[in-house]
Amino acid sequence: MIFAKSKPAVLDKNEERRVYALNALGDKTRYKIFKILLGKRELCVSEIAESLNISVPAVSQHFKTFELTGIVERKRIGQKICYQLKNDDKLVQKLIGLTK
Repeated sequence: MIFAKSKPAVLDKNEERRVYALNALGDKTRYKIFKILLGKRELCVSEIAESLNISVPAVSQHFKTFELTGIVERKRIGQKICYQLKNDDKLVQKLIGLTK
């Protein structure tokens, strides 16, 4: 039996973003951070580090992953860096639905 050649599957930008976001939430610590941010206006890195009992630099690295996927907004308040979920983003809404 001869099979016709098919084109390789190609993901559009939204699908690629979805894959990156799901990969980001595949890490236990990032998943916990995401859950902490649910329903919060904004939280600073130091607050999240304290609640998870991990270092501030570790939390900052996790947020770098979130920033690359575009699911959080960053805000500087003096010396502190704070984040909140982009609740108006369709992907974030879908991710919230998956975590409930």
